[in-house]
Amino acid sequence: MTTAATTRSGAHRLSPRRRPRRLENGGFLNSGLLLLAPIVILEIAVFLLPLVYVLNRSFHDWQPGGVSVYVRFDNYSTLFAQAEFWEVVRNQLFFLLGLPIWVAAPLVLAYLLRENVSCAGLFRTIYFFPAVLSPAIVGLVFRSLLATDGPFNAALGTVGLGGLAQPWLTDATWVKPTVIVLMLWAGLGTGVLIFSAALAAVPDETFEAARIDGAGFWDELWHIAIPSVRATVVLWTMFQVMTIFLFMFSWIYVLTSGGPGLSSTTMDFSIYQKFVRFGFFGAAAAQSVVLVAMVIVVPIVIVVIPRAVRVVWRTVVQADRLDARVSP
Repeated sequence: MTTAATTRSGAHRLSPRRRPRRLENGGFLNSGLLLLAPIVILEIAVFLLPLVYVLNRSFHDWQPGGVSVYVRFDNYSTLFAQAEFWEVVRNQLFFLLGLPIWVAAPLVLAYLLRENVSCAGLFRTIYFFPAVLSPAIVGLVFRSLLATDGPFNAALGTVGLGGLAQPWLTDATWVKPTVIVLMLWAGLGTGVLIFSAALAAVPDETFEAARIDGAGFWDELWHIAIPSVRATVVLWTMFQVMTIFLFMFSWIYVLTSGGPGLSSTTMDFSIYQKFVRFGFFGAAAAQSVVLVAMVIVVPIVIVVIPRAVRVVWRTVVQADRLDARVSP
């Protein structure tokens, strides 16, 4: 009898009906919040608090170690009145033109490597090799290779293409496209690995069915591969946007130092110059706040707005089809 009571008690304790109540009482929920607490605290300490501090400093004539006078929006008005600032903004937006290439190239290569290419792992390793190199080292190498009298232009002259030789890093017309191509080369391997992992999760039967129906390479890529890894495409696009706005400093610093003039200066490099080189601390803080605002707004423009337009377009098309069916 004791055994039966114990069994009933144990069965009652392990009953699925009791588990939601334990969750509602906060047992598992509190443990989950406890695990998340270090991450939340770290985010606040590393990102939020410094951002609030910089925002506060942007309203002052910031003098580290001295008296900082509250100047309201003077730093922002001075910044927006400078032609140099708007040139830097145009440079930053110009680098966004490389975004389609930075997304499409690794996706196509990953899809090619999926198509039973021999030694696909070797190719992925070769593509990924630049990602493990320091941007400072790569920048120094390419600054020597792409010099006006460097090996690259000399090689063009050797093969009879000397007319294509250009001052790649010292001409305002060529410097930004050159940086875009170099950053494509540097980040290509990471993108290939990410897209290869995403494509590996797509069932082979999907592609085989498309081939049976007569789909070609580009049909499979456009109608099957891309829709199947759409979430990864969005993720990689956002990563590239963050790279353009927040992680180009080392490349610009080593390759061009922002030159010639300001033709390759990015927001982060301009902030560095204002803060470290010229001592315009309040202006640098204001420009940092503007950069954070751009990092928030640009992804919304790139991802959210096209998605909203696509939803509206589908709604309009479906409404037109419905009207066509209803009309006599």
